[in-house]
Amino acid sequence: MLKETFFKIYQKLIFGEAKSPRESFLQDVRVDSFTDRNDTPAEKARKILGQLTLEEKIDFIGGYEWFAVRAVPRLGLDAMWMADASSGIRGVGESTVFPCLVSMAASWNRDLIHRSAAVMAEECRAKGISNLLAPGVNIARVPTCGRNFEYMGEDPYLASEMACSYITGLQENGIVATIKHFAANNSDYDRNKTGSDLDDRTLREIYLPAFEAAVKKAKVLSVMSSYNPVNGVSASENRRLLTDILKNEWGFGGFVVSDWLSCYDAEKPFNAGLDLEMPNAKYMNRKNLMRLMDKGRITVADLDDKVLRILTSFFAVGAYERPIADANAAENGPAHQKAAYDAAAEGIVLLKNDNKALPLDLSQQQMTILVTGSRAKDTETGGGGSSRPVAYRKVSLKDALTERVGQSGKVIYKSSPSAAQMKKADAVVLCVGFSYCTEGEFHDRPWKLSAKDRKLILKAAASQARTIVVLNTGGAVETEEWSGKVPAIVDAFYPGDPSGNVIADVLLGKINPSGKLPFTFGKKWDDYSSVSNYVDKPEKFGLLRITGPAGNRTLRRLKKPFVYEEGIFVGYRHFDTAGIDPAFAFGHGLSYTNFEISGLKLSGGKMKKDGSIEVSVTVRNTGNVDGSEVVQLYISDTESSLPRPAKELKAFEKVFLKAGESGTVKMILTEESLRFYNPSKQGWCVEPGEFTVSVGNSSRNIAETAVFTYGM
Repeated sequence: MLKETFFKIYQKLIFGEAKSPRESFLQDVRVDSFTDRNDTPAEKARKILGQLTLEEKIDFIGGYEWFAVRAVPRLGLDAMWMADASSGIRGVGESTVFPCLVSMAASWNRDLIHRSAAVMAEECRAKGISNLLAPGVNIARVPTCGRNFEYMGEDPYLASEMACSYITGLQENGIVATIKHFAANNSDYDRNKTGSDLDDRTLREIYLPAFEAAVKKAKVLSVMSSYNPVNGVSASENRRLLTDILKNEWGFGGFVVSDWLSCYDAEKPFNAGLDLEMPNAKYMNRKNLMRLMDKGRITVADLDDKVLRILTSFFAVGAYERPIADANAAENGPAHQKAAYDAAAEGIVLLKNDNKALPLDLSQQQMTILVTGSRAKDTETGGGGSSRPVAYRKVSLKDALTERVGQSGKVIYKSSPSAAQMKKADAVVLCVGFSYCTEGEFHDRPWKLSAKDRKLILKAAASQARTIVVLNTGGAVETEEWSGKVPAIVDAFYPGDPSGNVIADVLLGKINPSGKLPFTFGKKWDDYSSVSNYVDKPEKFGLLRITGPAGNRTLRRLKKPFVYEEGIFVGYRHFDTAGIDPAFAFGHGLSYTNFEISGLKLSGGKMKKDGSIEVSVTVRNTGNVDGSEVVQLYISDTESSLPRPAKELKAFEKVFLKAGESGTVKMILTEESLRFYNPSKQGWCVEPGEFTVSVGNSSRNIAETAVFTYGM
């Protein structure tokens, strides 16, 4: 209780209450007085650059008022306001709260993610926001990372596909996207003191692909550096990451922004490739930079490049040429709520459903449903920290079930029900999990549910055969203690505004669940390969770790870094290769209908260099309920000069089928699907030989396989 009270106060102090939309700095001067409407964004940026003084250029690369790129009113440049992010817009009043990103990833639906981001973009324009600080794509290396709910799971390919859809949804609708946190930021245990030490192959194959795809495929306009040092060098001053890889190798044309208060110097981040220091110019300011210029330590040419990158990015989405708040854009409405509901609905994962415990069929009898658990009356919309918007509404599972059941049955809420009360009911629904105070930014959260929740589950299981557990969490938790004793488990994650409504609709069968896990549920903590190089008690509360000053190495000296000794064997790559049975596998998710995947065909038995192979399968809905299935394609390299995982996700498609309907799913494999990073060659390679294609609906439920050769 003390910990939760502290975080409620800390959340308000650090992240503040909702604020009014910002007003324009401009009066009569227009930016098109200095540019031509037919100019490209880069040409417009160069014309503006030519009008800026040296002092204005320096001021421009330091944040303003905590969340803005500075205005230059005399040139018609308004301030470009940013906002946190991922599940909606925080800091400018109430907004539509979408499900957390790990829930969006669980939808495995590219179009749905694009649509969600497009709605967020409209709300951004309406509120005067030009840059949404999302999406987050850090890989779930350990299940207890406090910000895993903000990210897109454990697989780099899935995260890449989902992130690209999110980015294009924002940027096609006039908002700069910022992908974060670059790079290998996989812990919030003590993020300002602990670093990430990993080899090149691990970095390239696991922790960089989503960023690379965002740059090359989605043309993301902004990248945020992370708090953690990477191989001993702080991310904000890591030239290898920010310049050598991001800008030179990948051709990134946007700007690099620091995470808030993650700079420790002026010269190092400037020369490393950081373009914008946030939330203010604590280091990269006039005094420091002009002194460094006088000494020849930094150049005006590099300063110009930073200014051009920022200007070009905002010109690219039309932000400088529209009113700061778009009167034609809606902040909220039925279409926004529908988009959030649909996103939440497709992200919910049915983990277990023995004896058809779900759905609860109200048409069969006057059913009595007993609702209990720590999150039943206060069903959480999202985790804590900078990604937590202020919701227009919040509906508990208790209230949603009560409303929906109505006269068709009876809903009883008890915070501490007796065994007799549970037994008397027709079904017990336990909603358990964490809150924004126990799972969020600045700290890790427990691996296990609270002792009170676990005790209640066991009590219910012993009293009521139809016990349904609903998880209201941001990632994997220990279920082994109780999962075998209950017939049904629903992973609802943090569903955003729809919260209790969408969960209730799944329980009552109004929604046929179609989500698939974007991470692995291990049976035991020690089953995860990464935890042997992590802290023993990640949930341990430390006031100094949470409140200790960021951006101050004198007060917060670096600790020994986390060493990624597990290498590329993270998540299912480890579980499947080592033969460890998970509680619930990566890609797993049940439905109220059944699907059959068959008829695997390859367009050829050989793939040539620079060639491709089309993979097709037939999917049939063999049940009596309409629903969606996700066909997952994994690749295995039969023989390799370096160790490779047993299988790796390389393609997927989600298909909706009516009861009894069949459909054909086609996926394309290319050289990129087969490659691995060879450190000795400092590059990607594909070795000639045999590859196995496996298709199924999880990494452990493979329907059919086929073999082809490459380069032989």
